Amino acid sequence: MTTPTLEPLFQQARAAVRSRDYPAAVELYRQALAIDNTSLDAIEGLAMVLCAAGDYAAAAEQFQRLTFLQPMIVRHYVNLGAVYNRQGQHQQALDILRKAVQKDRKCADAYYNLGVAQRKLNQSSMAMSSFKEAVRLDPQLAEAWQNLANIYLEMGNLNLAITNFRKALEIRPDFEKARLGLEKAEDAAQQAKASANPFGRLVETAAIAPKAVPTLTRELTEAERLADRKKVRELSGELETLSEQYSEFFKAKFEPSLIELQKTVAEGQFKSLAFISSATEFREAFAQWTALRQQLKRKTLELRAHEEVVNTPGLPIV
Repeated sequence: MTTPTLEPLFQQARAAVRSRDYPAAVELYRQALAIDNTSLDAIEGLAMVLCAAGDYAAAAEQFQRLTFLQPMIVRHYVNLGAVYNRQGQHQQALDILRKAVQKDRKCADAYYNLGVAQRKLNQSSMAMSSFKEAVRLDPQLAEAWQNLANIYLEMGNLNLAITNFRKALEIRPDFEKARLGLEKAEDAAQQAKASANPFGRLVETAAIAPKAVPTLTRELTEAERLADRKKVRELSGELETLSEQYSEFFKAKFEPSLIELQKTVAEGQFKSLAFISSATEFREAFAQWTALRQQLKRKTLELRAHEEVVNTPGLPIV
């Protein structure tokens, strides 16, 4: 709680921050700490001003004090992680932000800053999961949409990059980084489109050598045609059913289990019950998904085999 003695100093410090006179604000907060060196408001105010002034090392010291004095307050961990990221100390940021998300799984800023650290450490898939979780928790977090778009751009997924850049600009129309990213993604998409010849590829006739390729054909009787149509309808129906099952299983079971596993890995919970549960669920989902994929492959081969039978003289059509 702020004491009456400190309140005038805090008011002056906040006024200095509003006018962006950061040196004056720092001095006022230090005066407050000289009176009461345990004042949490003074420590946090000083940390925030030092960060705004770009003195990240000094800001990190104050945020470290806050995590020690108030270990259950998540924002101190998030702010410390953000400062580490600004210093380029991304591994330290990763470690402290994992603690933040362990303490509060609904803190969008924790996942956002975690994604920044992971991306800087070339952990793109984990960063993508963190940014997705951040925008799920806070759809108005424009910076997370912009970072997600950058990952898609690096992957060459231009459509999703454009979509996410536009989402960031929808939230913040003056977001310059998102605007520049959108221009880059749209330019890349235009170049990719222009490089594809819409008229197809021409082949010089002189380069074509005559080839004697035997063509297997057969004249079908009416009974064989009926049998062929029946078999094709049967196989096509089975393929369609398997394809729907494959797609539905991927969306409903396999993809969610993969995301959950990535999340627990991102949070560093390698020995926790949550990780064991996520890993077990993923293994089961992967085994079922693999079995469905094999069924789909076998049915496709069966359809191709039937086509060979139809086009090969002398073989009975079943």
